[in-house]
Formats: sequence, structure tokens, C-alpha cells
Amino acid sequence: MQDAFFKLDPRDGFAVTAADYLSDFDRQVLTYLYQPLMGTGAYSLYLLLWTQPTTVQVQPHSALLALLNVDLPTLYDSRIRLEALGLVKTYQQVTAAGRTFTYELYAPQAPTAFFTDDLLSLLLYDAVGEDRFDQMKAQFQLHPVKASAGWEEVSLSFLDVFHVNSQLLAQPPATIAEAKSTFQTTTQANQPQLDQRATADFDWPFFKQQLQASFVSVRELDHYHDQLLTLHALYGLTELELARYVNESIDLNTNKLDWSALKRLVARQPTKVAPTTAPAATNEATATTTTQTDLSKNDQQLIAVSRQLAPVTFLTQLKQQQGGYVTDSEQRVLERLTSRHVFADPSIINILSHYVISVRKMPTLTQAYVDGVANGWLQHHVTTPEAAMKEVKSFYRQKQAPKRNSRTKQPLRKETLPDWAKDGYQAPKQKVTAAQRAAVQKRLAALQDNKDGE
Repeated sequence: MQDAFFKLDPRDGFAVTAADYLSDFDRQVLTYLYQPLMGTGAYSLYLLLWTQPTTVQVQPHSALLALLNVDLPTLYDSRIRLEALGLVKTYQQVTAAGRTFTYELYAPQAPTAFFTDDLLSLLLYDAVGEDRFDQMKAQFQLHPVKASAGWEEVSLSFLDVFHVNSQLLAQPPATIAEAKSTFQTTTQANQPQLDQRATADFDWPFFKQQLQASFVSVRELDHYHDQLLTLHALYGLTELELARYVNESIDLNTNKLDWSALKRLVARQPTKVAPTTAPAATNEATATTTTQTDLSKNDQQLIAVSRQLAPVTFLTQLKQQQGGYVTDSEQRVLERLTSRHVFADPSIINILSHYVISVRKMPTLTQAYVDGVANGWLQHHVTTPEAAMKEVKSFYRQKQAPKRNSRTKQPLRKETLPDWAKDGYQAPKQKVTAAQRAAVQKRLAALQDNKDGE
């Protein structure tokens, strides 16, 4: 988070405004549904901004740092998490007096929208587990009265109770019209949106045109806009293919898109080679980059294949070569990485999959390891598959480099064998005197006397 010191300074001013009305129920949704996703730091920052006066009063960020008792990188990380979840929009203004930020607060999505949002519900599921997820789903589930259960509604309507002047209703006063114009706002989506990089090769109006004769509404398609584009990027689907799958996944009883059925249908389809849409200029830049990085022929072939296959297709073929298969959790890992659109070129995701499965010899893609590699590549400004391959090679050059021994080599001590241990040793001959011979004879006689006396 070294970028935090360049993008934020404690002396920078900030002001707070609100785009939505925030209620106590919003606080409950924020605590139970959003807090597991954003963490305690971002949760505390949102609540603190909530309590700030929504005026033009400008304060330094050092006030936030002191109230939260955190450092600048932590504050910046908390802010971008709120931005990613659609809870805060940040606006910047630079003048001669300095830099000022305005934080516009948005209410969390209602539980009905949260649990039908594939990205948010999937993140919550991964964060808290299946049991806790089911508990929170039951906690926020509504239980309306069903007329078919023998209950009859006897509620009175508005005009049954209140009487309104018909003339005023036909011609409202100017003040009423002014108030209506003031408070009439356009609906804004709070959920994270895919940027233009992920949608450059997908014609959304043409896609919707293919579904005009179907039962699904345009509003329903717009609601699943980001998720549909994620499927396109993940599986390499064209507009016509995705429209066909959507048409087969519509619930005819409700005319709603069954998102779970759509995902299962797409996942069951045989993998295919996605058409290459890179222009000639891109190919020339790729060739130049390849020359600069001195990639081998095998590396160039791998990059060419990674540009032609969608991430799920690439991983499927990679696992099949090794006798394995793509698990549901691996599909979720790729889906999450694609939906975050951290890499503009999907072929980088393919190089990452090859690195984990074929180079590191890991049986499956895991979320923690993939996030670690992706973060490392982002910090090294990896924007092309050639740069990703260079990162892999650089890592292994460091691993294979001989390590210097920090210890100073001590001279080996040469052991010298004693003379008696050497081959062919003969004891030196010594002359025996008459006195020594007499002493030996005397001792032998004494030993003989002791033996006879026993």
C-alpha cells in the first residue's frame, strides 16, 4: 500500500455528503452483510463518515486518522473497499490551496438485492461459510401473508381514508411541482461495475436485441449486466451464444432469469477456442516485447494459446492434460478474479493458471494463492502475458541462483596416523641385559610356585 502515500495525505481536506437517506435498518444490513466483506477498518470508517456533518465544512484527513487510530495506508485501504462495494463515491478537487476530497455516502443494498447479487452473495458465502450464510439469509428473509393460505385482505385504500381536493390534484400548486422536481432522482446502481476494458469486445445493445422476442425484460438484463459480462469474459462467449444460454435459462412462470441455472448451463458446455480480436498493432507490440524479454519458442507458443482461449477453457484443457478436472471452487476463483477486472488482458489469467498448475505443481487453484500471485504481478505492473512470463522466469532465476555461504571456510585439519596403525609396521628391536633376563626368570619361577600351591 505504498501508493497510499501518493494518493492521500494527512493534510488533504475532506467533506462528507449523502446520496441516500441512511436508516437504522441500513446499519443492520451494513453490520451483518457488508462487514464480513469489508473488514472492521472499512466498517469503522463508514460509520465515522456517517456521523460527520453533511455540509461543506472541510476537515483534514489527520482528524480521521486520529479518531480511527490507524495509519494512512490502513485508511486508504478502508476507503477503496467502501468504493468497491458501492458505499462511497470519492470526488477530488485540486486548487492552489491544496487537495480536497468529497465522500458521497450511499446506503447499502436491501437484503433482497444483496442476496440476488451473485458477486456480493458469493463473497459473503466465502467469508462466513455455509452455516452462517444460511442463518443470515433466514434473518433477513421476509414472510408476507399469502392469500392462498385462507387469509383475506381487508385493508382500506388511501382514498378510502383520506380525502384530497380534486381541483388541487388536477392542477398541483407550483410549490408542489418544484418539490417534486427537487427530490426526483435517477436510480443509481450501488454495486461495483465492470470497467470499459472488460466490455470492449462485447456489443451489449446487439446482445439485448437478440432477446427482444424472449420473455425476459430489458430491466432484468440490465440488472445482471455485470454478471453476464463476467460470463462472457470467463468463458469466451459471443453475444449470440450468451443470448441463447440466457433464453434457455428463463423461468417461464415468472419471466425472470434463473441465474443459477444459467451458470450451470454455461459450465456444462464443451470448451472452445475464443476468436482472437487483437489488432495488428497489438501483434507488433507483442513481437517487440517478445524480442526484448528473450522468450523461448515454447514460451511464445504458450502466450499464443493463452490469447486464444478463455480462462475456464484454458484451465480445463490444462487440467485434462494432467488427468484432472476443474472443480467448482476453481471456477469461483477464476470468476472472482475476472469480475475484479484487475488484468485488462484475460490471457494474463491463463499464464497465472499455467504457473500455478504446471510450474508450481499445485493440484488446484486456491483463492489465497491466486490472490497472492495476482497482487505481486500488479505491484510489478504486469499488463501483458509477456510481462507475466517474465515475472515467472525472474522468480525462478532467483530460486535457482547459488546461495553464498555466510560462513568462512575453515582449513581442513589433516589427521596423521600413528606409526603403529600404519600398514607393515614392525616394532623396533631392543637388546636385553643379563640383569633383565634374571629378573624375568625370577618372576616366572614365582608364578610357577603359586600355581603348584593351589
